Amino acid sequence: MSTEDLTLDLLAYHAFPRLAAALQSRFDIIILEWEAAVLRTLPAADELTLQQLRDSLPQILREIVSAFASDTPFTTRELMEGSKMHGEARFHEHYNVRELIVEYRLLRRVIIEQVSEALDERLDVQSNIALNMAVDTALQSGMVMFTDHLQQQIKFSTEVQSKYLSFLSHDLRNHLNHATLHLQLLAAKLAHVPECSDAVKDIHSIKRAIFQTTAGMDRLLQAEQLRKESVELRNGLVDLNLLLSEVVKQISHEAKSKGLELNVDVPEKAQAASDEGLLTLVLQNLLGNAVKYTSRGSVKVTARHLSDREDIGWVLSVSDQGPGIAPEKLSHLFLAFKRGDTYGKPGVGLGLSIASEAAKLLGGKLEIDSEVNVGSTFRLVLPR
Repeated sequence: MSTEDLTLDLLAYHAFPRLAAALQSRFDIIILEWEAAVLRTLPAADELTLQQLRDSLPQILREIVSAFASDTPFTTRELMEGSKMHGEARFHEHYNVRELIVEYRLLRRVIIEQVSEALDERLDVQSNIALNMAVDTALQSGMVMFTDHLQQQIKFSTEVQSKYLSFLSHDLRNHLNHATLHLQLLAAKLAHVPECSDAVKDIHSIKRAIFQTTAGMDRLLQAEQLRKESVELRNGLVDLNLLLSEVVKQISHEAKSKGLELNVDVPEKAQAASDEGLLTLVLQNLLGNAVKYTSRGSVKVTARHLSDREDIGWVLSVSDQGPGIAPEKLSHLFLAFKRGDTYGKPGVGLGLSIASEAAKLLGGKLEIDSEVNVGSTFRLVLPR
């Protein structure tokens, strides 16, 4: 038998006229006491919230009184319906779940105190159970409606986000690519005009800004795909030497412009059973981050077996000589839109989140060791 059925069985077929009369006699006092308790416990409650409280509480109390006075199931179901309206109102007032539960806990305490005073005696076991179950029924119904609206809001927000990302991936990206092409043509035409050398440099700066923007858009799209787990795994044998050489080559221009040394240490004929695309995505983000935050020195990429047995799996590491990450910031480092100290570097905090989610899809995990003013080592652990 469900909780709802048990409540209906107790309240609907056992009238509690003394409880109903006691509640009715303390009706106004309960409302005032509850309002005062809410103000003390939830100081953020504003006048609009209190007005809604004054409007909805009498309805809930009347339905509890009606349920106690009646021996038919209809009035008890009315109690649950009235509580749903209360839950809906609280959702639209931007309450959170904790605050809704606190409200009902306060209601329970005030009702029991006032009913006991009205009866001038301690409540017997059955009356105590009935009062508690009435409040629990109201809370349960209010929570159902509250969470239903919350789910609808989340679903709507997710749909809006997906449409926005779709716009980024198609319309806006196409426009930016079109602009980049025209800039390239313009730069080529001006390249042989000496007096336009500064203008050519400006054009290249604009192109780099556009590339950074499209790279950020790509990260958003990758994060959305990983979040929705809409990436199809294509596992096969991956040549780690070839893959890491390609990833290092992609970042070598930026590293060279900063005077950084890129070192790669991978055993000959190293192969991993994995998805090459996702593995590349993880390493691109880790290596890109390492180069971004390292001002001098070197960045090292290594690959080692998890153990002496070559069939166990791999650990791929990216080590930098950057500023390092404070211990208190490590816990949220892999969360989307969360960043450690930025040190003036642009970004939205998606790179490590994308790498972490991709690692999970590969059946692996990301680990980090970091020391402030020394550097960081990110490890992708890939068990076979």
